[in-house]
Amino acid sequence: MTKMEKFENAVKLGKIKSKEDIPVYAHICAYAAVLSGKTQADLFRGNDVWLDAMIKTYESLGVEPDSVFPMNPKDVTFIEQMKVRIPGKDLGENELFQFVEEEIMKQEDYKTIIEKGFGAWQLPFVASIQNPPMKQNALTGLMVTLKFIQAGMGCGRNRKYWEKGRGVPMMFHTGCGTPFDTFSMSRGLEQFFYDLYDEPDMVKKACERATPDIIKTIFRSAKPGDRVGIFAMRSSASFISPDMYEEFSWPHLKKIMMALIEKNITPVLHADGNWLPMLPYFKELPDGTCIIELDGDTDIEKAYDILQGHQCIRGDVPAALFAFGSEREIVDYCDKLVRLAMGGGFIVGNGCEIPLNAKKENVKAFLNCTK
Repeated sequence: MTKMEKFENAVKLGKIKSKEDIPVYAHICAYAAVLSGKTQADLFRGNDVWLDAMIKTYESLGVEPDSVFPMNPKDVTFIEQMKVRIPGKDLGENELFQFVEEEIMKQEDYKTIIEKGFGAWQLPFVASIQNPPMKQNALTGLMVTLKFIQAGMGCGRNRKYWEKGRGVPMMFHTGCGTPFDTFSMSRGLEQFFYDLYDEPDMVKKACERATPDIIKTIFRSAKPGDRVGIFAMRSSASFISPDMYEEFSWPHLKKIMMALIEKNITPVLHADGNWLPMLPYFKELPDGTCIIELDGDTDIEKAYDILQGHQCIRGDVPAALFAFGSEREIVDYCDKLVRLAMGGGFIVGNGCEIPLNAKKENVKAFLNCTK
């Protein structure tokens, strides 16, 4: 099979005849600087600099990837809707960017969202957290919208190189948050938890009001056949209980995912943290319609027992193993994942991103694990 066929076969839960049919995906974003002779600050200078770093990374590894991450660090930090410390500006030239956990969104902002819609709140909010903050005036919304468009254009250029030029699928083509996770990051974790206790109905109403707006925004850039990354890390059992998930998060996450599925768009849920108690909910979706990305905090074998025959899993070589493990340990761990993947519906991958201190030989062994 071609790389595109291997990827689609995994998503659709197709049969695997040999381990060469199993796709291997490396989540490489900031790590692209390490093997390309660039700094972290370089990666923030624009999409084309980052794409060049990605190309040189795989050339250095001597491996043609099965699938690639689609978005440069500058755009990743923009769409997360948190304040960020930037290498070469707030940090050293070769330090990893840092998200800042603090209260920015205020409790009264829920009322703005309920009364005026998600976009009426989001655009000025995103402007306020830029580094430096953007001026608030009549053109603020337009300027923020243009930044989102620029991020989409970067993904488009990457798609042209990888998918159209080399036949290598990108993991997703555009992305979004969920109301629950966006509010958690924008309010700050501590204040958001107080909101869930003090004003649960207001949080729910804001989530309900925001969901259709988020779906409309996705459909402006995603088309049938695309994949959409959904970043829902704070909906995991590492942050909330299964009961809270069912009450506050899942109803809106499910609406977003079903809206995509109905348009023949594949949701790619980036599920950092422990999702084991939440995984049975994804059996409510049509089989073979989404990808669940796990990062090592979820027991991968138990996860596969739950979702085998229902949804595709991507995971989950731990970051610590890339940095501190031996090449033999990487091979042994990948062998376990390959055995799972032989049952279909599995993309062998690393847990979240390859760390900056990963050993080159470990990354190479991982990428070659099905050869």
